[in-house]
Order: sequence, then C-alpha cells, then structure tokens
Amino acid sequence: MSARTIGGRTLWSTRWGPLVVIPRAGLTWNAKTAYALRDANSGNARMLDGSLAFARARSVQDMHQALAGLGLPWVNTLAADRGGQAMYADVSVVPDLGAADLQRCAPSKPAAALRQAAGLVVLNGARGDCAWRHDSASPVPGLIPIQRMPVAYRTDWVHNSNDSFHYTHPGQKFEGISPMVGDTSLTRPRTRAGLSEIPEMLSRGKLTADAIQGQLLQNRNFMASVIVPDLLTACAQAPDADAQAGCAALRGWDRRNNLDSRGAHLFREFWRSARNIPGVYRLPFDVNQPVATPAGLKMGDAAVAAKVWEALGGAVKLVRANGFALDAPLGSVQFPDAAVTREAIPVHGGEEFEGVLNNLGRQEPTPMGKAGARIDYGTSYVQTVTFDARGPVAQAILTYGQSTNLDSPHASDQMREFSAKRWQALPFHPEDIARQRVGEPLRLTRP
Repeated sequence: MSARTIGGRTLWSTRWGPLVVIPRAGLTWNAKTAYALRDANSGNARMLDGSLAFARARSVQDMHQALAGLGLPWVNTLAADRGGQAMYADVSVVPDLGAADLQRCAPSKPAAALRQAAGLVVLNGARGDCAWRHDSASPVPGLIPIQRMPVAYRTDWVHNSNDSFHYTHPGQKFEGISPMVGDTSLTRPRTRAGLSEIPEMLSRGKLTADAIQGQLLQNRNFMASVIVPDLLTACAQAPDADAQAGCAALRGWDRRNNLDSRGAHLFREFWRSARNIPGVYRLPFDVNQPVATPAGLKMGDAAVAAKVWEALGGAVKLVRANGFALDAPLGSVQFPDAAVTREAIPVHGGEEFEGVLNNLGRQEPTPMGKAGARIDYGTSYVQTVTFDARGPVAQAILTYGQSTNLDSPHASDQMREFSAKRWQALPFHPEDIARQRVGEPLRLTRP
C-alpha cells in the first residue's frame, strides 16, 4: 500500500487500485477491512487504435475485428455495410467474472446487494480465486474476450437505446453472457418505443432515408400511448376541478411531442411524478413482453387512483403557476437552455422517461419553470446513411449548432434546422468536401 498527499489530503492506493470510503453504501475503512476501486479502463490507450480501425473499416466484419482489441471503454456498437449485413455488438472493457463468481465472492450479503441497488460489484480481495479471470483468448488479461461478448449479425435490423443487449431484436437470443455485461432489466421507455416503431415502419415496405427520418421525428410519446387511455377512461371520476382540467387538456393532445402538440408539457409533468407511484401499472413488467409491459394505470385500486389524481392535479397547478396554458403547444413551452443559445428557438422531442425516440431533456432533471421547459442535452447529433453507386450517402443534423461560442453566427445555425426538421447532406467524396469547404485546411505536422 502506498500513500500520497494532494491538497492536504492523504490518498492511499493498493495493487488493486485506490482505497475508497463510501459510508452510505456501507463501504468503510477500519482495522480489519478496506475497499479498493479497480478500474478496468485504467491505462486503456487501445481506444485510439480501435477508433482508427473503425475509420478504415469497409464491412461489419472489419468492425468486428476492430472491436476485438477491447479498446471501447463502454459503448454499444451498431453498424451496417453495403452488403446488407447489420451488426450489433456490446463489446467493451468488462472485467472477466461470471455469475457464480459474483455470488461466491461477495464478502457479505449487504455487499452482494450493492450490485442490484447501486451497480457496485464488491469482491473478496482476500481470496485468490476471486480475482478477474485470465482467458488466453483475451488480448487484455482480466477482461472478457470478444468471443464471450454479445455480438449479433442480421440481415434485417438491430437496435439499441442504451438498455441491455437483450433488447437488440425480438428474435435475437444470447447465451452464456456474463451479468457483468448486462441483464434482462429494461429501464428506458425509449427502448420499448424503438422495438415498437421499427417493426411498424418495416411493415410499410422497403425503407428509405426519408422514411427513417420521418419516423424518428414523428415524436411519438410511447408512455402516453400506454398510459393515457386508462387515465381518460377514469376521468369521469376525476375528484376535483384541477384533475378535470388536466383530463380535458390531455383529451385534446395528439400524444406526440411536436411543436404544435397541445398538452405535451402537462403530460410530462404529470408522468414525472406519477411514474414513481408504487404499483401504478395495471400490467406489471413481464420480461417476455418487453414492449407491451408495463402498461396501463391501476385505477381500480383506490390508493393508487388517489395518488394518480394527486399527480395530475399537481401538474396542473405547476403549469398554471408558471404562466402556461394546459393546452399550450409544446413549441411555446420548450426551448434550449440559455447556456446553449441566446435564441428562443422552439424544439420538439421529449424526455427519456416519456419514451420519445427524439430524446431531449435536462442533465439535472427538473420540472418546468417560469421560462418553460429548458433543454440542455439529448438529440445532439442525428445521422442517416444509405448507399448509392458511388458510396455512402449521409444526411444529418447537429442539433446544438457548430460553435460553443454564443456570439458566433454558428452557435444556433443547426438548432434552427433541427427545429424545422430540415436535414443536411454531408460531403463524403473528395470533390464534395472541396466544394463545401469554408476555410483553408489545417495541416498538422510533426515538429
């Protein structure tokens, strides 16, 4: 164990990593026990090689080979090539531990419970058989090799919205994957929205870039589609004037988050609170029906119903207190945060918990205020790619603008295009790049 002093504080480190104290998680330091944090990405310079290999890839097989070096710190990878093959891969830096290892190597029941409660894996460092495995197939000792990571090749489609690899495609099954990579929990309504909207889109015939762009920016509110019908059915029993007014506004809402959608902001504030009501769903989550469940409102339960009406009444009061009509169009309520742009540009889209594919929100979730719903993160860069005889054909929107300097004319140029749902063609071939160049190239040379 070693120590160093920074800013008057002594930091201790071990061969496993720095010692940490997290009292609220029960990870404290005493005469018998200490906890060290081992970082699987420590010293990971492989990401640079992997990124370069991605840039040179000409097929999904090339992408697979680039991933095999285990350089990606944490992200999912989706790719498609002009041969018509799509690939999904959750191949990143993951400690090589299996389900049995996690169970037998937890030093106590409270420590074992931290994995589910807080995502913290605590191992008994006093046991040599609890160390990360060293598989000869792995290029990095202690990390899971690509052969035992979730990879799928398909000729129809793959999908991910930041949930587990289990929800890549309804027909895709994975076996023998370590729980360190992911489990069957589904926490994001946006995943359910994707699994619902993609098959629907495909049912209309061959896909085009226009069709994909249109689907994404339809701004359907998935949770509204599975919650609002039960709410409106129960509205005949709305207990007070506020709840009745909320019902009236939501009855006229198109259940989308477009600029002209009236009442979207009211649903957001209602669901922000109501989704946390214990037992709120009429149909609880069923892992075998990830799109259809959870759904509905358990309005037949008097205690749940009372909380639902309380949440709706609270949302009505909040919206009115901030000076907005309950049925105001979203474009008059939702704008970028002042730190993003000085222009009051109306923006469409919705929060993660609403299940809108076009995901906009706040990094620190807060209810709307006097300035409306102010957005500072989300749909930052959107791109669709198809192929023609010459090669890739890409269209995109850089939502936040091309400059972080608020005084620049490019601070909000792309945001205005995003607001209007206008996509930009990106140059790919040398002659296209030369034609669209706005300045002299910057050339970097070795000293």
